[in-house]
Amino acid sequence: MRRALSLALLLALFAAAPALASEAAAEHGEAGPDWAYFLYHSLGLAALIGVLVYYTREPLKNFLLDRSDGIRRQIEGAEAALAAARGEVAELHARLARASDESEAFVQAAADQAEAERVLAMERAGQAAERIRQESRRAADQEIARARRELQEEAAQLATTIAAEILRQGMTPDDDRRLLGEFVEQIGRRS
Repeated sequence: MRRALSLALLLALFAAAPALASEAAAEHGEAGPDWAYFLYHSLGLAALIGVLVYYTREPLKNFLLDRSDGIRRQIEGAEAALAAARGEVAELHARLARASDESEAFVQAAADQAEAERVLAMERAGQAAERIRQESRRAADQEIARARRELQEEAAQLATTIAAEILRQGMTPDDDRRLLGEFVEQIGRRS
């Protein structure tokens, strides 16, 4: 209320300035101020300001309080949104770190699996090579045994042929009787 009164007096002084100026002009030979006119208008202005203050004080106060509350709510909402955004950023950073760790773990697992596959493939290749070696040895041993049998059979046939030829050339009828007698004697001993 005091402020309104102070404001009214200040406005009255501004309104009085022309009257004071006219008084200064009267001293220099012009007509003097009309104090009744000045007082009448000053009271009218004070009444107008008083009525304005009386009727606009409460709505202006409510408007300013509502505006202040609205701004405060907007600030609180912005702070809440900022806190939520910071939380989301922290969560995204955590997800990114987890994704990075997961990708590293995935790469490591793939590398481990590839190494295990390589070792398994090497083992399988070694086993296949060993089987091939064993089969080759077996086939070579069989070929060698077959070749030996064939050579032995050929050698036996050749020896028989050579022995028969030698016997035919060098055998006399006396040798023939003597061999026959020895043969009969050997058969007799066995029985």
